[in-house]
Amino acid sequence: MINRLMFAPLFSLLLLGAQSFAAVQDDTGDDLEPTNYSVNTFYALLVAEMAGQRQLYDVALGNYLLESHRTQDAGVTARATQIAQFIGADQAALDAATLWVKLDPKNPLAQQALSSELVKAARFSESALHLQKALDLDPLLNVNFISLLGVDMSEGSRELWLESLTPLVSRYKANQALLFNIASLHQQQQNYDDALNICSELLKQHPEFYPAWSLKSRLLATQEKFDDAIKTINAALKHFKDDKSFLLLKARLLIKNKEIEKASDTFYKLHTANPHDAQILLPLALTQLEQKKYDDAKLSLQKLLNLHQMQSEAHYYLARIEQYNGNDKAALNHYLAMKGGREYLAAQGAIINIYLTQKDSDKALAHVRQQRTIDNENQQAYFLMEVDILNRTGQYDASLTVLNAALNAYQDSTDLRYSRAMVAEKLGNMKQLEKDLEHIISLEPDNATALNALGYTLADRSTRLDEAQALIEKALTIAPKDPAILDSLGWVYFRLGKLKDALDLLQQAFAMFPDAEVAAHLGEVLWAMGDKLEAKDVWRKALEKTPDSQILKDTLLRLEVDL
Repeated sequence: MINRLMFAPLFSLLLLGAQSFAAVQDDTGDDLEPTNYSVNTFYALLVAEMAGQRQLYDVALGNYLLESHRTQDAGVTARATQIAQFIGADQAALDAATLWVKLDPKNPLAQQALSSELVKAARFSESALHLQKALDLDPLLNVNFISLLGVDMSEGSRELWLESLTPLVSRYKANQALLFNIASLHQQQQNYDDALNICSELLKQHPEFYPAWSLKSRLLATQEKFDDAIKTINAALKHFKDDKSFLLLKARLLIKNKEIEKASDTFYKLHTANPHDAQILLPLALTQLEQKKYDDAKLSLQKLLNLHQMQSEAHYYLARIEQYNGNDKAALNHYLAMKGGREYLAAQGAIINIYLTQKDSDKALAHVRQQRTIDNENQQAYFLMEVDILNRTGQYDASLTVLNAALNAYQDSTDLRYSRAMVAEKLGNMKQLEKDLEHIISLEPDNATALNALGYTLADRSTRLDEAQALIEKALTIAPKDPAILDSLGWVYFRLGKLKDALDLLQQAFAMFPDAEVAAHLGEVLWAMGDKLEAKDVWRKALEKTPDSQILKDTLLRLEVDL
């Protein structure tokens, strides 16, 4: 919203009479030359000021533009330019600024205003010329408009603007704002090296210039040069001892650089200086958790609760600590106390897992169904949670009913449709499984998970092996290091009688992901190749890890193997 106060000073002066209006100071602080206005001019300007007070900015601007041309007065024209810029009337601002420069060519603010408006008109060379005139008149002029205008420019326009400004860098080295704004413009253009060079040059001449230290460290962080960024911040801290912003940035960079202990020490130093700042307490607690300093983390998180800040985040991580300590009841209370936050959905999953661990699937189902009625933004997620509960308790028919209802509301949800395909597989409904997976692939041709699932099912449950191989090989081109896809392709090769190829793929998959299903497949290939001792060894070790694995039990039963 436009600041109405911009009209107040001039309005009060206008009330004193026509002569007094001309005594208004311009933005340079110099008194404008006294001018006797006609009654009509005075009345028009008075109406304009009153209109500005009432936020009728079009009326105010119209009157000032008219009187600018009628009176040819620099003060009136400056005011017209100011109003036009405030309300974003670019063409009017350009016209007024052009007249202002004509009437008062030695005013650096007039030259700057015209430079700014010419940029908006994409007349970059002319803009740079007037900016140079402004800086010649006032070499230390504040030119923050440069980077502000760059934010909304296209990449091509910004590059042209930068080219026009480049000669000014060496001409006005003493102007910190100029160099900093051009560096910021390079940052917007992702010319990080150019921006860094200007920052470094700026800091050589003006080592106390805070914004340049900040920009340089952020530029280095953007390029993931974390060591250099930290060194830059340490250098800045010699000039700005214990500066909060620099210490915060340093701590975050130390985390990115995996120097958790140093980051934690920095956050603790910040916390000591700012004991009531939640934005410091939470990351301090997280670094303490990362170091497994659970008592320290618990103390920091409790401080957050005592401060009544970031309550949900504090409850979430306190719950995690309680779970780690085996205190599910206390963890549950913390999870249930959450009211929102980024971790809210993860907390609901944790609540369900606690109920299921306690063998109370009814509570788990009641909780997720209640959440679906109160958390509208995450309804799909709650449907999937309910399906997971039903699947984990073997209630596949009920799970299918929930998924059918969910898909009536969210027909193109690939997550829901994939879940229905997996439930259909459990129920032996291959027709439904194939239909759902093919639907997903039609929507997302590069969905490696769906391609692999359909390919594996065809390889395991049908004789359509060539089709299965094509689907899985396509999935592998999308996700070449996915052990599940390697396992599927190995199983296809086994079904095709390509035992050596199958063995190679299954060994790769097992090395990356030694789960029961891969172990079952690898063992069967080894068994078929006559390496029965190694096959038994693979199966035995897998059963030790997952003694309830149904696929391992089925494989051993089918092959009549006694371990």
